[in-house]
Amino acid sequence: MNRKVSEIFYDWQNHGLLTAHQGPDQTIANIAPVETCTSGDLVFVDKSAFVEAALANSPSCVVTNEKLAEKFADKNDLSVLIAPNVGLAQALMRKKYADRDIRNEGWPAIHPSAVIHETAELGEGTIVGPCAVVGANVLTGVQCMIMSGAVVEHSVQMGDRCIIHPNATIGYNGELGDEVVVHSGSVIGGEGFGLAQDSKGKSYRIPQTGNVVLEDRVEVGAGNCIDRAAFAETRIGAGTKMDNLCHIAHNVTVGEDCILVAGLQIGGSTTLGNRIIASGATGFLDHLNICDDTVFLHRAGVTKSITKAGAYAGIPFQPLGEYMKSQARTRKNGDMRQKLKDLEARLAKLEKK
Repeated sequence: MNRKVSEIFYDWQNHGLLTAHQGPDQTIANIAPVETCTSGDLVFVDKSAFVEAALANSPSCVVTNEKLAEKFADKNDLSVLIAPNVGLAQALMRKKYADRDIRNEGWPAIHPSAVIHETAELGEGTIVGPCAVVGANVLTGVQCMIMSGAVVEHSVQMGDRCIIHPNATIGYNGELGDEVVVHSGSVIGGEGFGLAQDSKGKSYRIPQTGNVVLEDRVEVGAGNCIDRAAFAETRIGAGTKMDNLCHIAHNVTVGEDCILVAGLQIGGSTTLGNRIIASGATGFLDHLNICDDTVFLHRAGVTKSITKAGAYAGIPFQPLGEYMKSQARTRKNGDMRQKLKDLEARLAKLEKK
């Protein structure tokens, strides 16, 4: 890293990420965790619980909020950068100064073992890793990365600066916007699960001939499956982030800037609005409509459409306040059963008299 604190402040002041610089102008060598930091390190402190460790380990610079900055005022050898949103500062600063250099893997830009169809058009600066496959009529933007073992099937269109991690698959006719990231083992545009049965219960595949669209800045975690549509499209809105091991069925629409955590399952033709947050193992039945700005917690099982924004939890899902009351009552069930047994025993004795 090796940057002066004043340079770091200058980099981010105009973006509103940092609002003040206090203390000496020191050289920063690394970004480190509070627990193991030392001289030359920059650390992020967003909670009072981390202040003691930061003071004890003596880093050279602390990025913190205005309230916590007061706790470092007596450290004359410490640089302090004030950030209104310390978490956001950490995300953006670490991405710029300390992230993996994914474009420098040591291979040639186009590895000799890669298989690229003669009709594919790769944008300037695009890298294709060992044993990757790029199909016919694929079109990529500039500075994309198709890493080792990844497969991009025919007629995929990809925007600028997309990253397809090792062994991920982008199915035919898929559309990716700018800065889309697909992590290892994910399948984008696999066959949707559509079947018809005859009178004897024998199942017949219904061809799934639509596609999948990932809008700008979508990030898909490892081991995800996003199924292609039966007709038309399955669409994931701009800025949505998906954790590992999520399943999105055919013809689903997910809105913009959603956060979908591991184990999520969305049934076919369901529509999620914008800014949905779904915690681990949330499930949605098919053909539902979920309004903007809803939050799902405690393995919510969503069986009906939702038209009112808020937080929901549990199976069957309930508004969060009702769910918490129900959980509290449930914890008392053992005591209530014992009291009931005691009352029954007392009643039985009275009836014998």
